[in-house]
Amino acid sequence: MGSRGALAVLGAGVVVATYAAWRETKQKDAEQQAIIQPAVYQTGGAKAKLAAMQGSGGGQGGDLKSALVGWGVDTLFGAIERGGWLGGGKSSPGVGAGWDIDRVPGSANTNRPPVSGGTSSQGKGVGGLLDLIGSVEAPKGYDQVYGKIRGADKPPKPLTSMTVGEVLDWQDSIDSRYMSEAAGRYQIMEDTLRDQVRKGNVSLDARFDANTQDRLAISLMNQRGLASYQAGLIDADEFAQELSKEWASLPAITRDRNGRKATGQSYYAGDGLNKSHVTQKTILEHIKGLF
Repeated sequence: MGSRGALAVLGAGVVVATYAAWRETKQKDAEQQAIIQPAVYQTGGAKAKLAAMQGSGGGQGGDLKSALVGWGVDTLFGAIERGGWLGGGKSSPGVGAGWDIDRVPGSANTNRPPVSGGTSSQGKGVGGLLDLIGSVEAPKGYDQVYGKIRGADKPPKPLTSMTVGEVLDWQDSIDSRYMSEAAGRYQIMEDTLRDQVRKGNVSLDARFDANTQDRLAISLMNQRGLASYQAGLIDADEFAQELSKEWASLPAITRDRNGRKATGQSYYAGDGLNKSHVTQKTILEHIKGLF
């Protein structure tokens, strides 16, 4: 191998290592955003809360040079991820923007989101993983809410006929009276849904229908490492462990939140609210079925 070839290999290795670090940082940032809330976020409707989370400055601060460097890195690695240059590729479901859904073998890849009404995947690919999560999080489907919500506290109309903003306002209205305000097939919590709006992954005016809910679930999978797993940067156990932090009905793979060895329990086991409804073997089979 000539000197140019050696330099090319070395350069590629640096890019892959830097990309892996970037992905890890992005995932940790997403987890932090789910926890940190400005004081002014405690009151007001969906749009007011979104504005509070974004902040009056519209960003994280810092000088112009730092902002431009950060923007350049995000743009570069975002393009790498969407193009599939480090693995997976555009045809792999879930890579990049997170809106692709797996297709029937042999059919054309239209790069369209899931059809309204849900996915049909025969247990394979991202659609199969969505089906598994939905089946244990909300067996009754896209209009299901946290089971202990009663009477006038229930949504004023089916969730799938409401906008994202309306769902957020409803969740906010009952937040102080219930341990959970989980909504839809993937039981998305208020803070999680608002964070997706803030990041531009869904608009307040979007209909909270099956199509939107599937899209949001795939976006949450990406935040938990879907693209990294498909690129070979993390293994199935690592991805499954991250998913257990997003959906409490899935089992922890290594340890739960309290540091106990995972033997099939929820990551949040012992909180009086959550427990796993899936075996470790089942979730790992579905994850390995992504390829």
